[in-house]
Amino acid sequence: MKKSFIIYLTVLAVIFGAFDLQAAGRRLPAEDKKDVIEEQSAKITKSTIADHPSLIVFDSLDWSVPLGDPYRTELKNGMIAYVAVDSTLPLVTLSALVRSGSLGDPNDKVGLGSLMTRLLRTGGTEQYNADSLDALIDMLAMSFGFSQAEAHIAFKASFLSDFLDTALNITQQMFFHPAFQPDKIEKEKMITVENIRHRFVNPGPALTAAYRKLMYPQNAPSRFSSTASVQSVKREDLIALHKSAFTERDIMIAVSGKFDRDDMIARLNAIFASPINHSERADYSEISIAPQVNALVVHKPIDQVYVRMGLPLFKRPNDDFYAVSVMNLILGGGGFTSRLGTRVRSDEGLTYSIHSSAESNYTYPGTLFINFFTKTESYPKAISIIHEILESIRTEGVTESELAHAKSSLISELPSSFRSPEDIVSTYAWSEFYGRAADHYEKYPLEIAKLTLDDIKAAAQKYINIGNISYAIVGDTAAIRATEAGKFFNLNTIENKRVTSSDSLLFLP
Repeated sequence: MKKSFIIYLTVLAVIFGAFDLQAAGRRLPAEDKKDVIEEQSAKITKSTIADHPSLIVFDSLDWSVPLGDPYRTELKNGMIAYVAVDSTLPLVTLSALVRSGSLGDPNDKVGLGSLMTRLLRTGGTEQYNADSLDALIDMLAMSFGFSQAEAHIAFKASFLSDFLDTALNITQQMFFHPAFQPDKIEKEKMITVENIRHRFVNPGPALTAAYRKLMYPQNAPSRFSSTASVQSVKREDLIALHKSAFTERDIMIAVSGKFDRDDMIARLNAIFASPINHSERADYSEISIAPQVNALVVHKPIDQVYVRMGLPLFKRPNDDFYAVSVMNLILGGGGFTSRLGTRVRSDEGLTYSIHSSAESNYTYPGTLFINFFTKTESYPKAISIIHEILESIRTEGVTESELAHAKSSLISELPSSFRSPEDIVSTYAWSEFYGRAADHYEKYPLEIAKLTLDDIKAAAQKYINIGNISYAIVGDTAAIRATEAGKFFNLNTIENKRVTSSDSLLFLP
């Protein structure tokens, strides 16, 4: 009661104080009020408000790339771990990369790796029944997840530091003692088959699949799981793949959070105690970009056309990557300010979205592609304008201002990879996992900064050739054929093309 009364008196004092200030303000002569207001406004304007956003002056940021070596340690079994202490919050984040990916799936069991990866989380372990493990993880507000890419399996866990012992025990169980419970295997198969049924309902995924089929025919990157391939997976297949992936391949660890560093390293040594064979990176040199047709058209009865235009690039590391990255940013990777965004979207109004991408692939050769969608009757004009832009960059190069802006943008993005200790250790773990040099991030801004106009033009002339463009197109084929091309791009004049449906896309070589 006494406390409430004191609070009440305090509130009254504040209110009456405000009234007194207002009253004092009313007692000032009008001319004095005006002088005070003008004086305060002048101070605010002079100190904080610029005439234009471009004139705002910021304090210089003294930032340099943090080195990875202080965080790097080699465990007793030869594994590499990046460990960073961060006591900002009572949290721990643990991530790992395992050298096993979808490219290694047998041809008759495509989808095996993805199924195994998900079951590491959902299929239970020797110590924990799957449902009991779910309940424990939910009760302690933990997060564990596995995902598979073409050349690696990624794992990530986050949890409160108070539950470190339990979380690390669960991690060890998932990594090395999965149960692959039969009922959970069947459940994951049902989910996968249902996803397969609907994966090409939207034109975006159909376009991506068509592009892969177009650029990498009869190669692993163009394979897709089917109902038959998923149903053919047996529990024995999952056990065999797990044994190979988690005991015979490299594993890279990154961990950050509130803990003692030496204690964490000791715990990692206990979890990863068995010798790990340092396997060389799988050789996918047989994967090449070799389109067998110039255009692959997927029929879908929609009012728009989705297009991806592609040119072959290279497998990294490659000395041309930096020049190609800058060229791509100017072409279409820079959003609205890029040439494609400015001309095709803003000036011509032909699309809501258009962008280009120069793929950075350390596993097999990537591509330079342009992606957009537009009305069916507009796509020939859009492609023709894109041709003009590509040819302009190839023959005339780029401008000084474009080059300066692109280089500044790429270099300015670098700090975002190192915003926190978690970012630092995960970035360096991924970098080493894919064979980059330890000083890659130190050299990156220097390599970008030294690029010249001639370097960008040379890269454009090397990799841009209008005659080599391959086209993946999704839309209503009858409407596409009927489109009056006029002076613009005409798909009907491309003899070496293939037309298919989304249902048949899976069965293309």
